[in-house]
Amino acid sequence: MVDRTSCRVPRTTHLSPRKLNIPGLEVVVAINASVRHDDEWFDDVDDLDRIEKILTDLQAESDSLIAAAIATSRIATAQAFSEGNKRTALLVGRWILDRNDLSGSRFMPSDDRELANPLLKAARGEEISGHVIALFDSRR
Repeated sequence: MVDRTSCRVPRTTHLSPRKLNIPGLEVVVAINASVRHDDEWFDDVDDLDRIEKILTDLQAESDSLIAAAIATSRIATAQAFSEGNKRTALLVGRWILDRNDLSGSRFMPSDDRELANPLLKAARGEEISGHVIALFDSRR
């Protein structure tokens, strides 16, 4: 028989949440360039400060699903690029999910009507972050 009073469970240290993989500005710009069609290049200057602010804010987030939802909604709302903002927002959201051990295609399928309509509202300036967070959270 084992004397259980002498058995001690080793004390564990508190693990801090791991840092999320968040794309840099160069990645977001490359994603935007990849989604634009040949006839979508305009002389308007992209407002990359808006994208940098979004990416900086995401550094404080520890939940990759919430980070993806925030990135998707805020990039669509920011309209920082002259074209391809919603497409860029979707791909950046998927990038975050895929690189943080979640399936981007599971949370953001290509035929996602539940996400498409809010992104159209975002492009018109409506704040949709809460809606997108709730939508992604319901898919956990």
